[in-house]
Amino acid sequence: MSDFEKLGRVRRDLEEIRNNLSQRILEQAPGKADLVILHDRVCRAIKALSAQG
Repeated sequence: MSDFEKLGRVRRDLEEIRNNLSQRILEQAPGKADLVILHDRVCRAIKALSAQG
């Protein structure tokens, strides 16, 4: 597996994590602030791995 394939795989994993976080933010009130911060950081990581990064 090339480095580009590995980065693509990590990006897909992060997108899945972001989607899960989004659902948890909508469902849960307690601890929501922490989830929002984590969601923001995952979004930044995805942006850093994207071609437009």
